[in-house]
Amino acid sequence: MGVIKRQGIKNTIITYIGIMIGAFNIIFIQPKLLTPEELGLTRLLYDFSYIIGIAIPLGLPNIIVKYFPFFKDPQKKHNGFAGFILAIFFIGFVISTLCLLFFRPVITGYYIEKSGLFVSYFSFIIPFTFIVSAITVTTAYCQSLFKSTIPSFLNDICLRLGTILITVLYFNKLISLDTYVYFFISLYAIELVIIIGYILLVDKISFLPNKELFKKFPGSKMLKFGLLLCLASFASIALRKIDVLFLGTTSLELVAVYTTAIFIASFIEVPLGALERISHTKIADNFANDNFVEIEKIYKDSVKYLLLIGGLLFIGINACTKYVYQIGHLPDTYLKCIDVVYIVGIGALINISTGVNSAIMFYSKHYILGTIFLVITLVITVILNLALIPIYGIYGAAIASALASFIFNFVKFFFIYQKFKFQPYTLKSLYILLLIIACSLVSYFLPELNLNAFINLLYKGVVVSLLYIIVVYQLKLAPELFEMLQAKFNKTKAE
Repeated sequence: MGVIKRQGIKNTIITYIGIMIGAFNIIFIQPKLLTPEELGLTRLLYDFSYIIGIAIPLGLPNIIVKYFPFFKDPQKKHNGFAGFILAIFFIGFVISTLCLLFFRPVITGYYIEKSGLFVSYFSFIIPFTFIVSAITVTTAYCQSLFKSTIPSFLNDICLRLGTILITVLYFNKLISLDTYVYFFISLYAIELVIIIGYILLVDKISFLPNKELFKKFPGSKMLKFGLLLCLASFASIALRKIDVLFLGTTSLELVAVYTTAIFIASFIEVPLGALERISHTKIADNFANDNFVEIEKIYKDSVKYLLLIGGLLFIGINACTKYVYQIGHLPDTYLKCIDVVYIVGIGALINISTGVNSAIMFYSKHYILGTIFLVITLVITVILNLALIPIYGIYGAAIASALASFIFNFVKFFFIYQKFKFQPYTLKSLYILLLIIACSLVSYFLPELNLNAFINLLYKGVVVSLLYIIVVYQLKLAPELFEMLQAKFNKTKAE
């Protein structure tokens, strides 16, 4: 796991820097410089475009991860695999655009009454989906080359800095709302151009296919796999964003509040996202070589370390979110709905504690069954949102999200165990779970100091974090981590 560890660490650092910038933007900049409706507009535009953008490339990101190892040969310019990617992408874009135009009246009908601003900018969806989907494809190609750091830097840091800049420009009335939305989409277009340039710089590509190799791996076979996993990817992303789309039919203001809560909870899943960017390609490579021992090791290691790290982040967020909102002077609407952060955080903890299970399910020969399970889970999630949002509003969306995370990850765990007999949990996993619950209770009952929010944030955050780390150390729940840190410290001291 040398490559995984190196790039995983780089991606984690980049992602956390990006999240800090994003947190500054989400908490201190956008809620003050944009109205809730304007903030909800940009969030809904992105989430809607992202979901549609998953369908456009007809499963190309998954095709790249699974089949690129068979075509990979720098001396032969990867046997013209890039030409196949380009052709499928444009076919998918044309089909998706026609479908979007056809169903536009139906879609906008759900939003016109309470989210009219979104309907006014609905025409921006088509170019935005093209850009977003192209970024997913080119990023997947970089990941297959084990060159994921630059796309991570662009997506996690540069985009967020750019968003802050255009928000300040709009607040100071240097640009109109129309121009703000144009610039918002243009930031992603610039990211796409840079990623394409980076690929051309570090790799040799050809658009002329190697006919002999494409006979062995025909386009129809790859496309069949891609379409099935396109459905799976669409369902997987929809599981995360469908609640926002349903909530958007009730209020753009609630979208702003809810997506802010999701952003705060997303801190928990950062290590998983960083690991997935490189581990997926490694797992696909090992499936291609029938190396199940290495796959099981990656799975077990991911669960062990991610549960431990995710637990620390979970209790930290539970302890500090209230004070972060107070420091940022967020409007009362945000503070009144702070419990949404805790509910969504439970779903994030469930997701990270199950490791890189998605890659194992969808890059194995059983991907069709996995796709069926995922689509069923999406249907259940849609029903949950339809049932809970009218009754509980924003809390209904959060509950549906947490339940969806549990259902989906339980299905993946059961599936992997049945097909491969991989069982990554140990008695230590139970101890960590109990520790997370105990530290969360300590955080809840720990009295506040009669001082400012910043002092309370430090006080509660430090207390529960130290308690968690000390117990992990004393119970030897991850001795290798402390040994590694000690070795690093000794090496630094010696130098």
